[in-house]
Amino acid sequence: MDVVEFGKTVPSAKKIANVKLTGYKFGFSLTADDGSTKASLVPSDDINAFAWGVLVEFNDDELDNFFFQDEWFEWTTVNCTDEAGEIYQAKAFVTQPHAINEFTLPYDWYHAKILKIATEQGFPDNYLTTIKLMPCKTDPDTKRSARRFAKLNQ
Repeated sequence: MDVVEFGKTVPSAKKIANVKLTGYKFGFSLTADDGSTKASLVPSDDINAFAWGVLVEFNDDELDNFFFQDEWFEWTTVNCTDEAGEIYQAKAFVTQPHAINEFTLPYDWYHAKILKIATEQGFPDNYLTTIKLMPCKTDPDTKRSARRFAKLNQ
């Protein structure tokens, strides 16, 4: 999560900690309208599965600023642990099974954006390496691609 960008929509947002969600995996498997996939959080049966995320606190009256009823996500209660071992109960957007697409890749600029955000948030190096090694594809819309890469490099 890009906390700075999120703060533009939810002004009271405050980062609490980076947290690890066990029993979930991060990937690029959310079906997108542009012929690619986007970042997703999905439950996993693998006992070693985990995903890193950002725990954010915000005022309840701002929930409608970003929360939307959507067929692609479920607003799910999860347990997560910060780097000091403190356990939190939080809400997360978990991708619904019917929206998971294991056959399409994210565009290269989107992959770079997610890696940049994860790096800026200070996720562990081995997790960053895992994201970096995830496959992606070149966006056939060269104008969009150039625009998105330019925005990333600002």
